[in-house]
Amino acid sequence: MKNMEEQGVSSGQVFQNLSIQPEQLPAIATVEWRPLSGAYLQALVLRMWLFRLSVLAAFAVAALLSPAIPLTLILWVSAGWLILALATMAYLKYRHRAMGYAVREHDLLYRSGLLYRRTVAIPFNRMQHSEVLQGVIDRQFGLARLAVFTAGGSSSDLVIPGLEAEQAYRMREFLGEKVADE
Repeated sequence: MKNMEEQGVSSGQVFQNLSIQPEQLPAIATVEWRPLSGAYLQALVLRMWLFRLSVLAAFAVAALLSPAIPLTLILWVSAGWLILALATMAYLKYRHRAMGYAVREHDLLYRSGLLYRRTVAIPFNRMQHSEVLQGVIDRQFGLARLAVFTAGGSSSDLVIPGLEAEQAYRMREFLGEKVADE
């Protein structure tokens, strides 16, 4: 009882947890989403082509070394693989447009997904720390990923890819200050 009084809760107060009507919730449509860097799309396309061409080259070498596989089959599979790569490029373009983030007064939001939409919100008071990550291709394009960690997990709870490196470091610093204030 004494501990409750020290925290400012008198013994006469009753805990309340009132319902909020759905109409009273803030509309997600009012969020100002910031797009990811345009260089991120270029990095995604480069990664895709590096993967597709390396698999295609391995297939072509294996097929050419095997006399049992006709040349026409090799050409058809190669053409199909390249058409699939072009379709993947179009998908990456539209997926990139659907991605974005927002920093609000009390939380950080990230949305992704073209076919399956996903929106993650992490309140500042739940964040433990954040990291800036850069791979080889990211560095070539001046990009970074911001990873945000909350309590209770060994892996990041949110990763925002495709940020300009300077922006990612500024966000990490801002989040660090917010976490210290909470």
